[in-house]
Amino acid sequence: MYDSKEPSLTLSESLPNDEAKISLSDILHTLWLRKRLLISVTFSLSILATLIIFQLTPRYTATTQLLIGINAAKVVDIEEVMSGNLNNETAVTGEMEVLKSRELARKVIDTLHLDQYEEFNPALRKPGFLAQFSLKNLLPEAWQEAIGLVAIDSRTAKEKEEAHLTGLTNTFLSKLAISQVKRSQVLNVAFVSEDPKLAAKIVNEIADKYIIGQLQAKFDATKKATDWLNDQLGELKQKVESSERAVEQYRKTHDLLEVRKEQGLSQQQLSEVNSQLIITRAQRAEAEAKYQQVEAIARSGRDIDSVAEVLNSPLISSLRGQESEVQRKYSEMLVEYGSRHPRMIQMQAELEDIKAKISTEIKKIAAGLRHSLEVARARESSLSGSLRQMESKTSGNNQAEVQLHALEREATANKALFETFLGRFKETASTQGIAQADARVISFAEIPLQASFPKKNMLLTVSALGALFIAVFLIFVLESLNPGIHSPEQIQELFNLSTLGIVPKIMDMNIAPHDYLLAKPQSALAEAINTLRISLSLLNPDTQVKLLLVTSSVPDEGKSTLATLIARHSASAGQRVVLVDTDLRRPSIGKTFNLDKSTLGLTDLLMNHNLSLDDVLVNDAETGLKILTRGKSAYVNPADLFASLRMKSIIDDLRKQFDLVILDSPPVMAVSDARILAGLVDKTIFVLNWDSTPKKVVYSALHLLTKDGHANVAGIVLQKVDLQKVGRYGYGDSGHYYHYARYSQYYSS
Repeated sequence: MYDSKEPSLTLSESLPNDEAKISLSDILHTLWLRKRLLISVTFSLSILATLIIFQLTPRYTATTQLLIGINAAKVVDIEEVMSGNLNNETAVTGEMEVLKSRELARKVIDTLHLDQYEEFNPALRKPGFLAQFSLKNLLPEAWQEAIGLVAIDSRTAKEKEEAHLTGLTNTFLSKLAISQVKRSQVLNVAFVSEDPKLAAKIVNEIADKYIIGQLQAKFDATKKATDWLNDQLGELKQKVESSERAVEQYRKTHDLLEVRKEQGLSQQQLSEVNSQLIITRAQRAEAEAKYQQVEAIARSGRDIDSVAEVLNSPLISSLRGQESEVQRKYSEMLVEYGSRHPRMIQMQAELEDIKAKISTEIKKIAAGLRHSLEVARARESSLSGSLRQMESKTSGNNQAEVQLHALEREATANKALFETFLGRFKETASTQGIAQADARVISFAEIPLQASFPKKNMLLTVSALGALFIAVFLIFVLESLNPGIHSPEQIQELFNLSTLGIVPKIMDMNIAPHDYLLAKPQSALAEAINTLRISLSLLNPDTQVKLLLVTSSVPDEGKSTLATLIARHSASAGQRVVLVDTDLRRPSIGKTFNLDKSTLGLTDLLMNHNLSLDDVLVNDAETGLKILTRGKSAYVNPADLFASLRMKSIIDDLRKQFDLVILDSPPVMAVSDARILAGLVDKTIFVLNWDSTPKKVVYSALHLLTKDGHANVAGIVLQKVDLQKVGRYGYGDSGHYYHYARYSQYYSS
């Protein structure tokens, strides 16, 4: 509770901001302090939520599963007429919209007569107890229409019926849910109802109506296709017969024979001659090129052996081989026999004979090339003449053949279209009435045994957690709205100052605190003041604290009460004590001791130098305490009086005559008097109203008090402390304050 060492700090540097770091232990401690509120709010909200949950009307969900896009067995292929492929995501999505369609919903409503259920038709619900107190039952109908409670309905009976059916459909669709099983073509069709049997009945009826609707749609499509194809076949048959007759008649009229596809006889012959002429011209060009090559080589004197026909001749190749062999032998024998040897002369003659044969053969090849060229030219000339004759002959039939081809194409197109329609008609007619749906039910809905809403266990758990969260939130809101200081640890953490004492609040409002102190010397209040006096005596063991200033940040903190309590308790202990009221604007010491307003005091002593301390001091008969009240003299500015040499002289006289001088000063934030008086005393006590004064105000007051460097703040005293709350909430981390309320057995309060 107290510190035996004198605190040494510069408050202007050491005082922290109002925002302090919040740790997990702080949060848990705050919750522990408010545990009663936490438990009560959580319990109350949980009970309220439980009552609401158990009052909710249970709803049941029944689910049917449909497989979309099944592969039905097909008798014939008529996919273009029937519903197409449903094996893609887009088609499945489309079928989901069909299941949610208003048309399907109205069919189910009509089949099951859902308009007779209160769940779907609110008009059937019986009015509740509070309905009899509504204005509609208390006022006449004319008055209700006049003030607008009842609107004048000008709709026809048909419009009312349609509006009623629309409302039923909207209610029905709001209870229906269609979902797709992930990565499949399976649809879950779910329906929510207050009646579990009705929920299963409705969802199964939806599946039946959906499949029947698919079959009906296919039947209607097949019938329409059959009727349309039947009409088209009659017209196409007439067109085919007419076009074929036109072709035959035109062919007979122009004497055109049918040869191959779309060609007459003359046109076919012309085409064949033209093809032969092209081939002949190519052959002539090839022969001409070979002959010109031979002629060019012969004129240049070069060896004609390089011509392809010469190289490819087997006879020339054989002669060349013989020539090469004789030449080899000749070369081998030339060294041995010499060039004049008869045998060598014979071999030389043999070589000449072979070369002559080769030359003769080459000339024959050249003559053959020339002959081939002449034949090619003659054939080309003959074919050209034949082509010209045939062109002149067939020129008159070209226009007729073109017209014939047009008629034949029209006849062929009409015949193909007729055959296509005929085949499609046969397919459609054969499958009429045997269509299969593209979906089937793979799981019919069963009557649900448990309600899908409300999920009581989950809701109760969520409600309890929500109630706990609201309680915690409320606690921290209350903590944030309470800016006061409630523990010495907070004072140390926020302001780096010691707590000199905790002065309890007196619950008996019929007795003044300073009288209560004397009446109950064994009370908690007396013990708190005694502890505070010990703390003051231990601030500096070597030097006695004789001049003490008691101040606060704002009015009504209890500083004057504390100054009076310290003064009376010290005087009762045998010390010579004087209590000086330096709050010249709002003096309270005189009122506390019931002194007359005309009693001389501090202002008289300051203004009249002829007066002495003995002339203005008043004695407290019960304790021997000397009191120096405000006085009655007028003044201009209290700050000037306190800064005067006369004030310093009076303080010096008081120090000499008394063991303890206590100055009750004005609040720091209100006026500047306390800052001047703080420079005249040994120590300053700063008083805080427990759990009330905002931290920012305390910080600002301490900053003003210490920024000049004259005030020596001994510490802070928590005034008006509720010890029951201190013990119950456990303010403070030390066990001393937590068990403060348990020490009541040591007190006589």
